[in-house]
Amino acid sequence: MKKAYLFAVTFIFSCLTASASQSDWDSLVHFSSTYGERLAGKPGEQKAAQWLTAQFEAQDVPVNIQPFTFFHYGKNLPSQNIEVVIEGQSDKTLIIGAHYDAIGYKKGSHGLTDNASGAITLLALAKQLQGKTPYYNVRIVLFGAEEVGLFGARHYVSSLIESQEIAYTDIVGMINLDTVIGGDMLYVHSAHALPYKCADSQANNFNSNPVLRDALLTTSTTVSNTLEYLVHPTTEDYPEGVTGGWSDHAPFACAGFPIAYIEATNFAIDGESGRDGYSQTANSEFWTCFDDKTLSACNREEEKFWGKLWHTKFDQQAYLIPTHEKHMKAQFHSNVALLKAFVLLEPNG
Repeated sequence: MKKAYLFAVTFIFSCLTASASQSDWDSLVHFSSTYGERLAGKPGEQKAAQWLTAQFEAQDVPVNIQPFTFFHYGKNLPSQNIEVVIEGQSDKTLIIGAHYDAIGYKKGSHGLTDNASGAITLLALAKQLQGKTPYYNVRIVLFGAEEVGLFGARHYVSSLIESQEIAYTDIVGMINLDTVIGGDMLYVHSAHALPYKCADSQANNFNSNPVLRDALLTTSTTVSNTLEYLVHPTTEDYPEGVTGGWSDHAPFACAGFPIAYIEATNFAIDGESGRDGYSQTANSEFWTCFDDKTLSACNREEEKFWGKLWHTKFDQQAYLIPTHEKHMKAQFHSNVALLKAFVLLEPNG
């Protein structure tokens, strides 16, 4: 079964890379390794934002910088969101976002999967859309300060509503990319039916409509050069296909917009806290000892790593490239292909 899976990934990877640029992948590896320290509000995050801005500007697209400050550990700290707007045929707008800050640097993490993968996917998407007109207006947004409280996304949503630049009813939803490579499988989530911890003023706005998730899943089955996208099974804490409010989609759901959230992980693994997707991979390199039969640790009391990548020493080039490069490349190019197809496709109805 494993051999068949690896063969399938290798075959699909060869198809994907036939129409995708190696330079996009090189940009991901470069960004993660060069700007591994991207802690929110610190100089490393600022340098990463400057590099990302320069890459968008090199594509000759207007870049909007949205500076903001956030309060964390007794200090007001600076950060910024980076936005690129691509005009479409419709008056309506689709927002696609990913955070670019990272956490866990002191543990060795460079945030390759979490979330250089999401940020550079959007950089590659903007490049793929050059000279094309999507159906909706597309706002590609890179959020700062996600890891310490979703501050960039919260600020963006507040500014969007307060400015009234776009009519509320003209925003069709938000697609969030967070840790979109590295895990064994690709999932698309929607918001939980139970509201997240939203502001009191948003109590009646929360939107858990899975329409955007379902549209992405449908599109993935019609595009020949994508991998399989799944909805996760019911878990102890979450019904099938829905997710919690720990990433940048949450402020949008609280504001009343449908969301979809692409994530690479593995809900089949019986991890440290159950089959909840926190163990991203069954690859034995990221376990003290992995039991193929139980899809869990050989010894739960002695296990140290639990197949977790994000926020750990494993989330960097030195560990992931030797074991996961083909797998991650296939996921990366699949995500770009899916999003490109989705924004260029005129929706039904």
